[in-house]
Order: sequence, then C-alpha cells, then structure tokens
Amino acid sequence: MGGKVPPATQKAKSEENTKEEKPDSKKVEEDLKADEPSSEESDLEIDKEGVIEPDTDAPQEMGDENAEITEEMMDQANDKKVAAIEALNDGELQKAIDLFTDAIKLNPRLAILYAKRASVFVKLQKPNAAIRDCDRAIEINPDSAQPYKWRGKAHRLLGHWE
Repeated sequence: MGGKVPPATQKAKSEENTKEEKPDSKKVEEDLKADEPSSEESDLEIDKEGVIEPDTDAPQEMGDENAEITEEMMDQANDKKVAAIEALNDGELQKAIDLFTDAIKLNPRLAILYAKRASVFVKLQKPNAAIRDCDRAIEINPDSAQPYKWRGKAHRLLGHWE
C-alpha cells in the first residue's frame, strides 16, 4: 500500500507544542478582553419624532364570528367594502371606518376587512384600534401580510420599537 506511519517521537513533540500554545492563546484572549471597553447597555438615543399618545377609544365592533353568513350577506359586505374604499380615496376617513364596520358586521370572517379598517385607524392616529383590528385579522388569516404591515406601523406610532 505504500503508506508510512511517522515515528512516535514526532507525535509526542507536536502534542507538547499544542499544550504550550493553549496557555498562550488564553493569555492573548484575556489581554484582548481587558483592552475592550466594557459597555453594559448602548447609550443610543432613539428619535421619538412621530410618536403619539395612545388612543383610549372603546374597542370597535368586531362582528359575531359565530353567525351564519349567507351569500346575500357576503354580497352586502362586499358592497360596503367597495363603498368604504371609495370613501377612503375621497379622504372621508370616518365614513370609511363606518362602512368597514358595517361590512365586518355582515361578514366577520373576512380578514381583509379588519386590515383595511386598521389602515384607516392608522391614518386617523388611533394605533390601539388599529392593533386590535390587525390582531383579529391575523387570528382569521395568519398568512395575510397586510395586517402585519399596519400593526407594525401602529406600534411605530406608539414608539414600541421592540
């Protein structure tokens, strides 16, 4: 096979060398740690610009999730949603909230309605209401990205950075 095994004396010498290196490497690590300035917490100043006081409104209506929803109710909810989006585009935010609420009462299992209403609450500077709607939307459909987006914006308004 042609392979040669090195003599045992070389192996013993290399083990002695590594044993000698270990204390040196530990000493180097300790020296490096001693040179580093110790900082327990970062003194980073967080910019509070744009942070608002939390809203204290009563929780908005969420609809009866156990109600049986008919085709007619779904159609009515869709009509209310379309009207709410039109009101939102026209800048009539409170009207949009009312229409989204009506749509939610008709079809409380449609996550997008809560997410859309949450977006209006964020625009109205009512982050707690937006968070409640987003939580409900995520509960219904955790795969929808929109409620996560609006919930994040609402937390940013409140200054919840973590």
